[in-house]
Amino acid sequence: MNYVIEKVSTRKAKKEFIMLPFRINADDPHWVPPLLMNVRHLMDKKHPFHEHAEVDFFLARNENGVVAGRISACVNRTHNEYHEEKTGFFGFLECENDPAVASLLLDTAEKWVRQRGMQRLRGPFNLSTNEECGLLVEGFDTDPRLMMTHNPKWLGGLVEAAGYAKCMDLLAYWLGGDSDKFEKLFRIAKMVEKRGNWKVRSINMKDLRNDMRKIMDVYNECWGENWGFVPMSSREFAAMVDELKMLITPEITPIVELDGEVVAFGVGLPDANIAFKKGRGRAIPSILALKVPPFKVEIDRVRVLLMGVKKEHRNKGLEALVIDRLIKNSKKLGMGKGELSWILENNREMRAILEKQMNADLYKRYRIYEKEFK
Repeated sequence: MNYVIEKVSTRKAKKEFIMLPFRINADDPHWVPPLLMNVRHLMDKKHPFHEHAEVDFFLARNENGVVAGRISACVNRTHNEYHEEKTGFFGFLECENDPAVASLLLDTAEKWVRQRGMQRLRGPFNLSTNEECGLLVEGFDTDPRLMMTHNPKWLGGLVEAAGYAKCMDLLAYWLGGDSDKFEKLFRIAKMVEKRGNWKVRSINMKDLRNDMRKIMDVYNECWGENWGFVPMSSREFAAMVDELKMLITPEITPIVELDGEVVAFGVGLPDANIAFKKGRGRAIPSILALKVPPFKVEIDRVRVLLMGVKKEHRNKGLEALVIDRLIKNSKKLGMGKGELSWILENNREMRAILEKQMNADLYKRYRIYEKEFK
């Protein structure tokens, strides 16, 4: 079948772009619809991401005019300046199981970034590492957790057939509710708390933006040298806080202070995907399922979204102290299991903590692909 590419430039095309995944994933019981208002917000040129990036969105239509695929193409100036690269990015990749349409979509993104002087195309990112990213390649038998992707098994093969190779894997670990698995970690946390002058507290919801800024300062220091890291602008940071504040739960957002300075933190969020799945991507039904009895669904798991310890305080057991609070408090809230994600595959230090101290199970793998231009 022949396909033609159309740049998304009308309200109708934007709606088709947003709604395509509902058809592509209709038969997958584990697919969770995105919150539609969040996707619209990301695509809106008023979103602060677009202040430092150029992005276009494309549809592929078959000869009958039916949408068969979609993709975004992006040049993120902040990423390229920070990493001293000339890298373009693709994202929002969805298509029918046809190598021809996948190849055409990726070729469109390649040409678009080449025209802007880029030397490679990498993805998927929706739109950067601060949002959803990666193509699921292992772990299709469970639902994705909050802000994690899910796609058909065959999609990775179509990307590879178009000439793309693995660039980096992002890992997700699962922790069940078996307390025996955590005894070693609990002992380490208890010793750490006794030996230091650490103060462990919950995030202050009355001063949320200030506390989140302190957390992001630690996060930026911890992740600054990591693969793919992109620092957030102040407006991106504010948008992220506004988006997450409905889900932030103080008991599972521990902060460790030393002499009033934040030196470590963890951010756990209830897995709102349970509510979003029931709401089918619509805001009001999703919020009702999240917050309002009798519509409210039971959320019995968390996603540990972020964790960090300042460099000068590493190897002192603060990671164990943070995870100790996350586990114990999530259990008190009836959410005694969950996902820690995502972890770079080359982050050996964190993987050792998860695998050796916590006995966590590596159960999902997300892949970032790349093609170098000749």
